[in-house]
Amino acid sequence: MPPVRGKLLRPLVALSFVPDDRRAALADRFWLGCLAVQMAHEASLQHDDVLDGGTERREAATVFARCGAPAALLAGDLYLTGAYRVAHMVRSEPFLADFTDAVEATVRGERMQQELSTATNPARLYGEVVRAKSGALFGVAAALPGWTGAAGRPDGTPISPIILRELGVRLGAFYQAVDDLLDYCPDAGTGKPKLQDFTNRTWTSALGDRGWDWFEQTPASAVVEFFRTGMARRAAARIRLEGLALTSELRDAGGDPALIDLITSWSDRCRRAVAEGPRAGSRSVIGTRPLPSSTTTAARIAVRALALGPRTNWGRYFAHHSRSFSFAALLFPPEERRLVREIYAFCRFTDDLVDAAARPNGARSLVARLYRTLAAWEEICRAAHEGERTDIPLADVVMSETARREIPFELVAELIEGVRMDVEPRAYRSMEELREYTYRVASVVGAWLTRAFGVSDPWVLERAHALGHAMQLTNIIRDVGEDLALGRVYLPADRMARHGVSRASLLRMQAGSGVQPGYVALLEEVMAHADAAYELSYEGIPHLPSFFQRPVTVAAQVYRGIHDRVRANGYDNLNRRAYTSLPDKLLRARQGLGRLRTMPRSRRVRQLLPTVQKGSG
Repeated sequence: MPPVRGKLLRPLVALSFVPDDRRAALADRFWLGCLAVQMAHEASLQHDDVLDGGTERREAATVFARCGAPAALLAGDLYLTGAYRVAHMVRSEPFLADFTDAVEATVRGERMQQELSTATNPARLYGEVVRAKSGALFGVAAALPGWTGAAGRPDGTPISPIILRELGVRLGAFYQAVDDLLDYCPDAGTGKPKLQDFTNRTWTSALGDRGWDWFEQTPASAVVEFFRTGMARRAAARIRLEGLALTSELRDAGGDPALIDLITSWSDRCRRAVAEGPRAGSRSVIGTRPLPSSTTTAARIAVRALALGPRTNWGRYFAHHSRSFSFAALLFPPEERRLVREIYAFCRFTDDLVDAAARPNGARSLVARLYRTLAAWEEICRAAHEGERTDIPLADVVMSETARREIPFELVAELIEGVRMDVEPRAYRSMEELREYTYRVASVVGAWLTRAFGVSDPWVLERAHALGHAMQLTNIIRDVGEDLALGRVYLPADRMARHGVSRASLLRMQAGSGVQPGYVALLEEVMAHADAAYELSYEGIPHLPSFFQRPVTVAAQVYRGIHDRVRANGYDNLNRRAYTSLPDKLLRARQGLGRLRTMPRSRRVRQLLPTVQKGSG
């Protein structure tokens, strides 16, 4: 039987879930379990070489290459029967049952991979294949400390072997994804022949959404296409995101920092292999900036961003959360509409990062976590704006486009600061204080879009700020009841006091006491302030690019129509949400377009209107 060589990853995984203070006293049964798992893995390698025609492994000729298929099969059988004998010596029925299931899953996964060649959509099935073929033995290795009583978190609390097994399975699948990618990287130095998967027509995760037509080319052209079309970069990005999520969960389960460092090193190896690929200029494909200081937080953000789906899905995310503006955005030409949707999707995603913070009397731990989340997100976005690749598509796409159009990152930082103001409920004592908030969460978005389409005139930007302020005030008016339920009141305290309105009276009206006259007067005053800002913003519209004028006018007109819906609802925005129907949107769009035709292109500012800009009321 050939000697056991290699990294001994599965025994190392088992050991990584044993706390340091328990390792010196580990019983022989633990080490016997490690040996059983490693022997089963060695058996699978011998059988794999026969199935795949593998002639080199760990930089040495395989038994199959030196002695032929019968000898390799016999070696594999000897390893496997020995593994079962050793597993029985562990004297743990749960472990023996788990070990038996893992060996059977490994064999089943190998058979499924052979059957994968007839699947019309291999990408859908491949995840199940690798969880069985590559993950099962990692899973039983990770669960071994739990079955033998050696596992535990750093704080001493026990941890279920079932949880450990699932982490091990995911780790094995992750390791397979790394191997899949490196097989297509000419200089990765894996100790195995390159393009073995391609030669054997074995579909792997590195191919993304490519089908079987991938194999209808020469090996050389496959390598060129793998790097030229971005397949390599996308595969490395998927590995990095899964690695971030996996290391976060391993920390929570008390995994050894050395294992976490190993996973990070695998991700880094993939990044370097792709950066050093054969395509000219490939060194700049994936950046080298370190992750934010909290990789756990960055992992959570990455997972949430990935849930948005591919870039083509971001428009639906925008439309779901901004029906009025998405309606107006239909008037943009296709390319400009795409840009608007992506910027708004970015802004909405940033706002959603703290959506759990609005709970009344939220725990301090949650508040602290949300502050860390925004700090990490700002660091990620700044890196992407400076040209680094973060492998979070929303950040990379929107920030690179923002930088290309010479839009300063300060606008993004202001937006994030505005969202940070929502982490904890606060009172706004005056319209001036509220203006700072509306500037950050809305006016900067207007300025961002305006600058994206080539306008940097301060006079026009001031009116873009005014439109953002007006639309945010309309949002505040519409959402008083929803915000109140979340512990927030955005109405300025001095104006509330002037009309005899308090938080307590808002709660009474929400509970059914009826809308009070003072509240009606308060809403009319705030709507009048918003209307004045809308009027000021109209002055800048004729100075925008022609394709930008119509959607902005329609958006302003439709948003402003929400005021009339509040009035139609009897000013009960505490229990009823005001919204404009599609027929109403169409009518107001027609009105807005009619007004656009009569808008003068004068730079004269109307003296009767208040100046609406950051820091003014």
